[in-house]
Amino acid sequence: MAGGRKSDGRPAGKASAGRLKQLQDSLRESVSQMEQWGAWAQNLLESRDGEIAALQARVDALEQRLLRESSDEPRLTNAEKREAITAYLKDPERRDWSDREIARQVGTSPQTVANWRQRLSLTSRKGQDRTVIRGGKIFKMRTDNIGQGKGE
Repeated sequence: MAGGRKSDGRPAGKASAGRLKQLQDSLRESVSQMEQWGAWAQNLLESRDGEIAALQARVDALEQRLLRESSDEPRLTNAEKREAITAYLKDPERRDWSDREIARQVGTSPQTVANWRQRLSLTSRKGQDRTVIRGGKIFKMRTDNIGQGKGE
């Protein structure tokens, strides 16, 4: 580099400074663009948290269902279910349980329990309190207005 010139014959200084400035600007622009993409990706992930949680809940529910269905306990026949429902409805301590809770215990639908309750005519749905279990809490529920419309 004799006389302010590079070995390839270009003047040293101004060209290098211009090229350096161009590279710095390009680098700043790339960093800015990467920061924008990072913020976009972060927003996308945050907006999907609810969807991910819902999917995880569905997966957990399916796993629980598969574990229940694949358990070693044999499933009850319809006759066994009928006997169990009848026993629950005739038991003084459990007859006030909700149809849903008896169905959960027996492994049948709440409608089946309601049908058997009606067939056996052990308790009327009207004017009776039922023992209900929801969210681990046990409480009495009035059944006077079940099946009644708002205007009735």
